[in-house]
Amino acid sequence: MSLKTYALAAAAAALLAPALSHAAIETKSITVNVTADVPNTAGLQVSTPDGWEGLPQNLPWDVARETLSELTGRVINVKSSAAITAYLSAPAQMASAADVVDLVVKLDNVVVPATAAAKIMVADAPKASAGKSLAFAIAPTAPTGGYKQGSYGGQFHMIFESDIADP
Repeated sequence: MSLKTYALAAAAAALLAPALSHAAIETKSITVNVTADVPNTAGLQVSTPDGWEGLPQNLPWDVARETLSELTGRVINVKSSAAITAYLSAPAQMASAADVVDLVVKLDNVVVPATAAAKIMVADAPKASAGKSLAFAIAPTAPTGGYKQGSYGGQFHMIFESDIADP
């Protein structure tokens, strides 16, 4: 190849390279929102491993018996450096218009009371320190006269407490 041919080929390549490289680049961006909750590892920790907390829990209707059935199979994990107690802030109920169904809430098959004065121990200090999984259940109490047709809903608050000493 002659020097002249080589110089022309190099000049053509130099002119075409930026145009070709600009034509091949395409850019798009996305936004990612990230959050995390890091608990006080020395403090009280309460969680639902499959994320059902705050979501509606549907009590199953038994067609053959014409009654609501107990909801089971849910788990609440607790952990603390001290013993853990639990209670409800008020009686658990669900309603449809004026019709009310009382609910019995259980942790490890023990009824959770609706007053702080009657709170139950759900994990003593050694079990709380190691972390404990509690079986959670909601059992409906059939109203006098039976269940009335309707779409029932309700909300109750379960309170967990642990007396953690300040360092």
